[in-house]
Amino acid sequence: MTESRPFLLEEDIVHNPAKLFDQWFKEQERQSPKVLFDDGKNVALTTCVNNKPSTRMLQLKSYDNDGFTFCTSYNSRKGRELDQNPNACMLFFWPKLHRQVRVEGRAERISEALAEEFWKGRPISARITCTVSQQSENLASREEVERKTKEVEKLVEEKGEEAVPKPDYWGGYVLKPEYFEFWQGQTNRLHDRIVFTKERDDNAAKEVEDGWFMKRLCP
Repeated sequence: MTESRPFLLEEDIVHNPAKLFDQWFKEQERQSPKVLFDDGKNVALTTCVNNKPSTRMLQLKSYDNDGFTFCTSYNSRKGRELDQNPNACMLFFWPKLHRQVRVEGRAERISEALAEEFWKGRPISARITCTVSQQSENLASREEVERKTKEVEKLVEEKGEEAVPKPDYWGGYVLKPEYFEFWQGQTNRLHDRIVFTKERDDNAAKEVEDGWFMKRLCP
C-alpha cells in the first residue's frame, strides 16, 4: 500500500503472515518514538478457562517465524490459565498507522535455558521486582513490597547481581500462530481485513506461502 493506494490489497502484500507482520512491526517502530513502555511491543493477550476470558496488556519479548514470545510468572493468572488451556489470542493495535493485527494460536512454555537468558538480560531492578513480588497474589499494602524490595536491593549491593537468581516460577511462553488477521483502517469505514489460516476453513481461502491460506473478510 502507498499514500496514493492506502488499501490492503492482496496483490500488494507478501503472501506470508510472519513476513507481513515483520514489515508492519518495523514500520510502526519507525513511526513511533521510543518511550518507557514501548507502544509497538505492547500487546493484549486473551486467555480463557471455564469459558471465562481474561485480557491484559503485556510486553512482547520477541517474535520470529515460530511465534511470539513473552515473559511472565508461571504462577500469575495468565500463567495458570495458559497451562490449563494453551489456546490464546494476541492483539496488536497501532493507531498512528490505523492498523491492528490479531494472532490466534497455542502457547507453549519456553525452554529453561532461554528463560535464563532472558532473565540475565533484564535490568536488575526488574529482576528484583520479580523476586519480591508473587505476581497476581494478594498484597496487604504497597509498603510491604517496598520493604522487601529494599531488603533485596541491599543484598545486591553486598553480594552482587548473583544474589538474585531466576526463580523457578519465572519463565515465558511462545504463542505459535494458527490464525492471523491484518486490519487496515479506512476513513470511510471500508476497512481492509486480510486473514491467514493454517487450515482451509472454506472455499474462499487461497493457498499461499509456507502452507498458509489467505482470504479477505468484509469490513
